[in-house]
Amino acid sequence: MMSISENMRKTAARILLAVYISAAVFAAGALSAFPSYAAVNWPSLSQSVNAGAAVCMDADTEAILYGKNIHSKKYPASITKIMTAIIVLENCSLDEEVYFSETALNNLEAGAVTAGTSVGDVLTVRDCLYALLYRSANEVANALAEHVAGSISAFADMMNAKAKELGCLNTHFVNPSGLHNDEHYTTAYDMALIAMEAMRDPVFLDLEDDESYRIGPTAQVPQGMVVTIGHRMLRSTGGYTDSRVIGGKTGYTSRAGNTLVTMAEDGGRRLVAVVLEDRNPAHYNDTRAMLDLGFSSFQNVEAEGLIDSAALEERLVTDGIIPESANNLKTERPLLLSLPAGASTEDVTADYEYNISGNAPSEAVARVSFLLGDHTAGSYFILNERESTLSILDDVPTGTKVAVISISLAGIIGIAAFLILGGGTAYHAHNVSVEKKQLQRMKEKRRRRLESMGISEAEFKRMVESRRTGYTGKSSYKNSDRAGANTSGRKGKPRNKG
Repeated sequence: MMSISENMRKTAARILLAVYISAAVFAAGALSAFPSYAAVNWPSLSQSVNAGAAVCMDADTEAILYGKNIHSKKYPASITKIMTAIIVLENCSLDEEVYFSETALNNLEAGAVTAGTSVGDVLTVRDCLYALLYRSANEVANALAEHVAGSISAFADMMNAKAKELGCLNTHFVNPSGLHNDEHYTTAYDMALIAMEAMRDPVFLDLEDDESYRIGPTAQVPQGMVVTIGHRMLRSTGGYTDSRVIGGKTGYTSRAGNTLVTMAEDGGRRLVAVVLEDRNPAHYNDTRAMLDLGFSSFQNVEAEGLIDSAALEERLVTDGIIPESANNLKTERPLLLSLPAGASTEDVTADYEYNISGNAPSEAVARVSFLLGDHTAGSYFILNERESTLSILDDVPTGTKVAVISISLAGIIGIAAFLILGGGTAYHAHNVSVEKKQLQRMKEKRRRRLESMGISEAEFKRMVESRRTGYTGKSSYKNSDRAGANTSGRKGKPRNKG
């Protein structure tokens, strides 16, 4: 017969089991009542896109918000002229004069759009760019190419080199105009990269900030031709006006169909939309639908916390990508991710690629792509700005560290000699033991850094001694490379030619 205590134990066990099952059922029901971030789907268009290929890309994260056949080769037609403008702005000032040669005028197909120029006409680069981007004048593209590179073929080489620099995968240009050639092709993805490069140039955007412009006089049009922006979404009137659009270019040939590149900005976010092999007016409808999707269904989220620098360095060291010491890892720009509205960075995973493309910065050691499911929410190069030999001098114990702002070359040499030769009497008596240990650690760290740079201790000593004996003591230390680093750039102005 079962004892009372056994009955009590069995009863208690049944009660506990019932409580456990009830709690599990309640928890499951409660969790199902709340939406899961992981359940957020990547937004899609409610309408079909007519274009043979299309893409909408976030210009700050390079996330592809919508895509259709994005890597399929297509003929670009006159959206080619965006790349032409990029090359010209990189190599010319707006006031330079462009001569129209016979080859510029005659290297056109029948019916090609022109700006009413003749052989011997001279226009400024500014006038030419307006004629190029507004009128889509093909002889102007040729004249600009000859002005910059000496010939159309040489300019095409510059265009292809720039495309490779930007990371284009399936683009090849043979002329600056986009007139048909079987070997002149691009993709929606590549044109988005090219458009983003143009979008970074305030001069390009400033050129597209007007609706019309009167170019200088020519033999055929002595009063100067008025050119009007071709992209209808940039016009202040008409059925396609869109205040978000800040730049772009139209294109058309019978083989390419309608092509369109559109640059837009809204709420601090910047998007680029490209359609290829489309038809009028579907290319505008497709573009507007992609922009609406990109701006309304996505948000950009700061994501600096997604990369643990220490863990990343350990991973790259383990994988043999970087050495063990003297590393300074960072991303090429602040981390932003384009995520569907309501999604969380907690559901984002990082995918690292070491076989990076030719458009990578010189300091790049890897590329990280942040994935939400199968979609890339952002992609960034990881840079390793390794410390120079002189930066080793920064590892001086606190008691002996010298301020490096306006430090003289003699001071740097003195510190280097102190570290290498063990000289100096700056230790405080009460902290001798601590300082010695710290100095020993710094020496070991310096040794590893020198080893990673392929410099022996003896070679470093000889370098310091050479600098010490050759120093005159008349000038202070200046980083001449850094001081001159920005002289070729422009802030709202084109670079000078050459």
